[in-house]
Amino acid sequence: MAASYQLQTLTRALDVLELLERTSEPLSLTEVVAAMGEATTIVYRILQTLEARGYVYRRPGDKRYSYTGRSTGAGSISRAVDLLRAAADYLPESASTEQLSRQAGLDPRIALEILAPLADKGLLEQNADNEQWRLSPSVMQLARHFLNNDDVLVRIRPLMERLHAETGETVSLFHRAGDRQIVTSVLPSPHPVRYALETGSAFPLYLGAAGKAALAFLPEAEAEALIRGHRMRALTPYQPKVSVLRKELKTIRQQGFAISNGERVEGASAVAAPIRGGNGYPAAVVGLMMPSFRTSDDQLRQLGVRLQEELGALFPA
Repeated sequence: MAASYQLQTLTRALDVLELLERTSEPLSLTEVVAAMGEATTIVYRILQTLEARGYVYRRPGDKRYSYTGRSTGAGSISRAVDLLRAAADYLPESASTEQLSRQAGLDPRIALEILAPLADKGLLEQNADNEQWRLSPSVMQLARHFLNNDDVLVRIRPLMERLHAETGETVSLFHRAGDRQIVTSVLPSPHPVRYALETGSAFPLYLGAAGKAALAFLPEAEAEALIRGHRMRALTPYQPKVSVLRKELKTIRQQGFAISNGERVEGASAVAAPIRGGNGYPAAVVGLMMPSFRTSDDQLRQLGVRLQEELGALFPA
């Protein structure tokens, strides 16, 4: 009986944490009790325990509770990555603990607990005068071996240079990292009006030709999990929709390349095709990007066919 009661209490404590985590505004004890449908004394004891362990914060002024963002194990690693990404978004400027915690969705006190060891490991720097945080140049060490020894990049570089010279447009190489597409190499267009993503830029897979070119050729179950697990957000007037995306991915698989217009950058068009690995899945993606006024859908399709043929010859299945 005691073990059963303890398990039930643990379950309710997790329910309280989930409630506070998904609620944007702090909740009062009365509101938590109403949402949980549980006795006030039980909810209060749970909140006291969670507060003592640092998972919940009770504001002194109005006694309302909020989730601090504290986690252990893999959760801590995930939040550390969120803070590093937040710091990267502020470059070349620095940011305060409050700014980084807000962007990462963490309580400032929990963010500080994570920021300090990241600085100790040399991934972040803190200005002694104003206590502002900044991403450290030492993060380049993490990428150095990848950029210098990636077999795909070495083999694809001559083709990228030839496409760059012949089309006069920006040519980029992308690698997938989880649910995002990362720019790993760029040859910017020489035209005065051009679009060129910076090396290290990251975008969701559901937006843009390069992301969709990767997403379309992933294993079906993996691609579907990525689609279902994403809350699709627009970066331009283009509005991504799951139903439309699924149809697009089917077309991309049939023709072997993807085309986009104004999805990541307003006024920009792109075409991209995957570099297929030995397992048939995308090892990387090559894309061309240009102002929309300098191209047409027919020209993009022609470039797509060319990309597919050239990559197929360079990386035979």
